[in-house]
Amino acid sequence: MARVKKEKIALYLHFPFCLKKCPYCNFYSLTLPFSEKDYAKALTQELFLLKSFLKDLIRNYEVVTFYAGGGTPSLFSPSFFENLINFITKHFNFSPIELTIEANPETLFLDKLKAYRKIGLNRISLGVQSLCRRGLKFLERVHTPQKTYQVLKWIIKANFTNFSLDFIFGWKGQGEKTLKREIIKALDYNPPHLSFYELTLESNTPFFELYGLEKPWISETKIIKLYKLIEDTLNSYGYERYEISNYALKGFESLHNLFYWKIKPYLGLGPSAVSRIGFLRWKNPPNLNLYYQLLLEENRLPLEIIETLDRTSLAKEYILMGLRLKEGISLKVLKNKYKTKILPEALKKLIQEKLIKIEGNKVVLTFEGKLKHNQVVAFLWDHLEFLKS
Repeated sequence: MARVKKEKIALYLHFPFCLKKCPYCNFYSLTLPFSEKDYAKALTQELFLLKSFLKDLIRNYEVVTFYAGGGTPSLFSPSFFENLINFITKHFNFSPIELTIEANPETLFLDKLKAYRKIGLNRISLGVQSLCRRGLKFLERVHTPQKTYQVLKWIIKANFTNFSLDFIFGWKGQGEKTLKREIIKALDYNPPHLSFYELTLESNTPFFELYGLEKPWISETKIIKLYKLIEDTLNSYGYERYEISNYALKGFESLHNLFYWKIKPYLGLGPSAVSRIGFLRWKNPPNLNLYYQLLLEENRLPLEIIETLDRTSLAKEYILMGLRLKEGISLKVLKNKYKTKILPEALKKLIQEKLIKIEGNKVVLTFEGKLKHNQVVAFLWDHLEFLKS
């Protein structure tokens, strides 16, 4: 009898707790005191209830990535994560290749990092944001460049061979020379992975209240120069821009995040976390008290069904997410899996505008196309033909 192939899924756990709320951040997070015991109880209850819920959605699966995001998961102790991982291992088919924890420098010390590594966490995503005092001050971060350098030495000493440095660029006062110095300094520590996110002014944040939607201190021309500087510098050191905001040495791409970009199934736990299994997408409420109430008092999942996707929705999502990747999207996959075709005249127009290239049966964004990713996607969505099954 042939073995049924297991479907691989990614597991995300949201930790909505921070020492201080950053003025640019619109993720759900709180600066209130928290109880590890209460949060452990809620997460394990959610996992327990999800196991039954999943039976009707996916029959044969294995969890292959574990990602603790936030917020600031590194506020939590190694013993918290050890107990959580043991619970997941006991109740789920859990065969993780990659176990990531997001961390901020001010929450880490050597013994804690060694303990994280000992219990099985094998990747750190460090919220560096900037290696310049002016940048950290503008972004209102509580750590210093010196603290980051010390933590990087500890990460290496704790035997984390896979770690990412996460930066924000485009802050007030940052020019090409400053950014180049930050990149070169980061490369002194041989990080296998780096992320560079352009500072965006999101609604419902203090920065949005101050500045509105546009950054008044920097022109679009200068932002383009910063993007080019990042790509050229990191390419010259052997890093590949495998996704619009992410660079990695070969073999060190974020396996967990590739689940999102490649439209693979993922589970999200904790307040505000989103999940998608098959055609169903759901979200937990961005409210810690309600999350606790539903799980611990009413003994039910806090999820709210956002949508039941159809092939049209998934085709659009495939284009949206797939074009973020260096490998782009496959016209063959679009046709065979999603029963969708991009009209030839649309592709021709984007090629003429030097926004896309066709490589075999793949559509990939050019450097200019990556700068206009959202506009390219919207244009393609308006020029789709949906085929009969």
